Amino acid sequence: MTAARYESGHHHNDQPELISDPKIIWFQDQPPGGLGTAAPEPEPDPVIVADGQALSSIRSMCAVARTSAESLAQAIHNDLTRVDRLRFASAKRMSLELARTISDASNRDAALRHIIQLCMTANDLEASKILVQGIQSEPIREELLVAYPTLLL
Repeated sequence: MTAARYESGHHHNDQPELISDPKIIWFQDQPPGGLGTAAPEPEPDPVIVADGQALSSIRSMCAVARTSAESLAQAIHNDLTRVDRLRFASAKRMSLELARTISDASNRDAALRHIIQLCMTANDLEASKILVQGIQSEPIREELLVAYPTLLL
């Protein structure tokens, strides 16, 4: 026999059985875990993970506060409007604080886009004009200026 390997089965003398098929030998030489097992995934960059979590939180806060922003835009002043104003202001403030922690420019621009959309829904033009200046991405800035031409005034 040429190159041979031992099979896990045993004969009567407790010696493993020899395997001479080269295809089987090749499979036996594979690393633990078998074929197709990749190297372990590297640990994700904690900064990238934190940026993604912050962006996700901002997106959620803005979505939740959108109804309050719509109520504020209708300019009906009653007790519910006060609650909506507080909810909108709180979401805007917390979103802006989170956006400041995002280190990646594209994620920060995406976060600002969500906040500007929320502000424009509430007719908060002053905050929106300031925030749009902080966006570095031309495509995002242009998208917002097309959607909200009053930001140009």
